[in-house]
Amino acid sequence: MNVARAVAALLLGAALLPACTSGPRDITVDMRFSHYTQAAIRVHKGETVRFKLVNQDPITHEFIIGDAAAQEAHEHSSNGDHNGKPGQASLAPGETRFISFTFTTPGSLIFACHRPGHYAYGMRGTISISA
Repeated sequence: MNVARAVAALLLGAALLPACTSGPRDITVDMRFSHYTQAAIRVHKGETVRFKLVNQDPITHEFIIGDAAAQEAHEHSSNGDHNGKPGQASLAPGETRFISFTFTTPGSLIFACHRPGHYAYGMRGTISISA
């Protein structure tokens, strides 16, 4: 009986191995009409996500990941270029950009655009991070 359990555990582990080593998960977020098409995202603690950000609008947009306090700070900031900062990107009209982000703490975060009026208009979404 112990040998059967050991074999079953090895087979289960082998079946899960490709999922564990496949790299970051890709998620596409489209920006159109000053809204995100994917406004609710679920991830796991420790997961790295490679975001494909697609600005389909004829105006500049941002994608900024952070908690409510970080979003409030960005709402009142005049910094217009977020490229190269963790969990942040600025996209010109029609631009596609890739960023990766690792979620280290369970809970929830917000992603948003802070171009003038966009946050108030509803250009934001949530990321739920499970343990």
